[in-house]
Amino acid sequence: MNDDCPQTTELERLIRGRLSEARSATITEHLDFCPECQERMESLAAGGDQTLTKTVRLCRVDAPATNSAMWPALSAVSAEVLATGAYTMQEDTPSDATSKSNADLKFLKPSSSSNLIGRLGGFDIKRVVGRGGMGVVLHGFDPHLERDVAVKVLDPQLANDDVARMRFCREARAAAAVTHDNLVAVHTVHEDEQHNLPYFVMQLINGESLEQRLKRVGKLPPEEVAKIGQQAAAGLAAAHAGGLIHRDIKPGNILLEAGTDRVKLTDFGLARGFEDVRLTRTGFVAGTPLYMAPEQAHGESIDHRSDLFSLGSVLYEAATGRHPFEGKTPLVVLRRVADETQPSLLEIDPAFPAWLSDVIDRLLAKNPADRFQSAAEVAKIFEIELARHGIALPPGCGKKSAYSLKPRRHVCWKTVAFRTLPLILGIGIGALAVGLWPSDRTDPPPQNGSAIDPGPEPKFTIAGQAGPVWALAFTPNGEMLAVGAEDGSINLYKLTEKEPINFRKLPRSGRHVWNIDITRDGRYLVAPNDDNEVDVYDLTTYKVDSKFAPGASTKSATFSPDGRYLITGDRTGAIMVWDRVTQIPIELPGINGTAHNVAVSPDSKQLAEAGSDGAVKLWDLTKIDDKTKEWKPDSLEQHAGPVYGLAYSPDPTNPRLATSGWDGTVRIWNPQRKEQLRVLKGHDGDVFGVSFGQGGKVVASASADGTVRVWDVESGKELHVFRGGGRAFHTVRFSPDGTTLVAGNRDGSVRAWDVK
Repeated sequence: MNDDCPQTTELERLIRGRLSEARSATITEHLDFCPECQERMESLAAGGDQTLTKTVRLCRVDAPATNSAMWPALSAVSAEVLATGAYTMQEDTPSDATSKSNADLKFLKPSSSSNLIGRLGGFDIKRVVGRGGMGVVLHGFDPHLERDVAVKVLDPQLANDDVARMRFCREARAAAAVTHDNLVAVHTVHEDEQHNLPYFVMQLINGESLEQRLKRVGKLPPEEVAKIGQQAAAGLAAAHAGGLIHRDIKPGNILLEAGTDRVKLTDFGLARGFEDVRLTRTGFVAGTPLYMAPEQAHGESIDHRSDLFSLGSVLYEAATGRHPFEGKTPLVVLRRVADETQPSLLEIDPAFPAWLSDVIDRLLAKNPADRFQSAAEVAKIFEIELARHGIALPPGCGKKSAYSLKPRRHVCWKTVAFRTLPLILGIGIGALAVGLWPSDRTDPPPQNGSAIDPGPEPKFTIAGQAGPVWALAFTPNGEMLAVGAEDGSINLYKLTEKEPINFRKLPRSGRHVWNIDITRDGRYLVAPNDDNEVDVYDLTTYKVDSKFAPGASTKSATFSPDGRYLITGDRTGAIMVWDRVTQIPIELPGINGTAHNVAVSPDSKQLAEAGSDGAVKLWDLTKIDDKTKEWKPDSLEQHAGPVYGLAYSPDPTNPRLATSGWDGTVRIWNPQRKEQLRVLKGHDGDVFGVSFGQGGKVVASASADGTVRVWDVESGKELHVFRGGGRAFHTVRFSPDGTTLVAGNRDGSVRAWDVK
């Protein structure tokens, strides 16, 4: 060892990824040219008493060395490449890649069109999309169905490899048997008999991979990470139910559709190859080893839970911009995967949502028994949490999978905000709702084959321009309608006999307007959003009159009818009763999770809160000035899951409270006696909003199933069903005179109907 050689302690730190980037680069460069340090490095990586070369030799005997946790994984990767790869383990130059691409396309038949590179079977081939260890992916066109497709062909160099052929065909047919919104659809499997090449035709995805997205933007906001996690888990759940284990979950195999960001998983065990296990001259690792589960790093058998660990690694990287177990060499990576615990996302960013940090931590548990035990469980947790936080999936990500799930209570982990969480487990007839805030569920086809009645035509429709509509409110005289949308905009419409007129746009104060309330005198409007401040607007000047600062993202806000208080509820579960004059709040106790909605009785004596903990809390507002008594709420807990909708009847002589939620029900209560009067069932999905009309005689409900329903309060009879093209309705409001019903849709529109 000469003076330029690093100390042994530095090599150990390099193995564990503890050196600075600059020093790591210097030592790595030195290792390229120093055989003595290479041997020292190998010895340290292998456990300290043998070189990597000796470990390789020992791994060939019946009883390999047990003091190296890394080599079994490297050996498995190497065997995979030998069995399925078309290339040697060396880096390609551009000219190499070009020559291989040209050679690989000799199986294509000539095409008469200059815009095509050839034909395969009945498909026109436009270009090469990519290649993996087993095959070449081509951009094709199906002239019969007039649609673009992706065609994956077994690499010609493997045409006579029986093992590769059998595996290619087995995986292709298995993938074709599983259909799901979040899986790339396989249309058909064929064979080019002339060249003895099997190929399969699948959906062509226009968009980019998550890998490309992360290279472009660095990292994603938490809500985007959660949406990707929910959809990827839903796709994995369908694949696992069909007997498939992906084994290669990584950003490059997660595709994001252009325009919607709908997730599509691809390459179920097929793209094993050169680019995934490539070792550069300096020993850097790229690809799959970064996403291996610990059991893979130990050379043990894997199951579907290994996919969940890989998913956790992907989500961690998406949230932080770096991998949880990154390292300069494959040995470093695999040792860290096997032995080290990643820093919590909360440690990296204290503002990161605690629930999402906990989910990813559990996905990355070293022991498979400590992880979630199914992808369906993970998908449902994401669905519920995203619904709690009002984050919607891309359109179409809510269709049903091939198995049904039954609700149960799941005790949450670590700091998840509420104590119990309705989950869905079990396989049977029915469907898993993998969409969210939820899902766009559509009505089942009628048994007699007739078309579904679209319901009455709307009185008027306001076209969507600013994303899903979450909030609606009439002025007390019914002459104006306020509309709040996902982009944070608030528009005021004058209601004329012919059509609504967009009268005014209020200054934007944040993102995602969740609800709107207007004072009884029609003077002030409040619209809580995802910012930490709540603005109150003066509707005579159309400017912000006052600001309230709950200190967290505010989900709900309402004025007390007497005008004395403004009540806010936020994502942390804090309920604040603000004196509107002094702006001094009183914080109420007893909330777990997000406060989805707050409402005050028409006599201003009672406050109700609908929460993600599945309970409705009731407080006596007459005790607010009594500082000597402990202020505890009553709790109504009959809902089986988060409660979203909340409304008091306007008739103080006949007190009624309507609630709705995740369990698809609308419940009518006597709030004074804390008594449930009836349960209204008819929706096939989460019910997000409720509103009383006609003096409290009827109640309307808006649901993820794409319907708005009107019920008789006393009898529970369903009176009307209004539909909106199959898209979810998020909110519903009666006009003050009860003759008009408006509802906000996920497609951004507002629909209004006459109700008699």
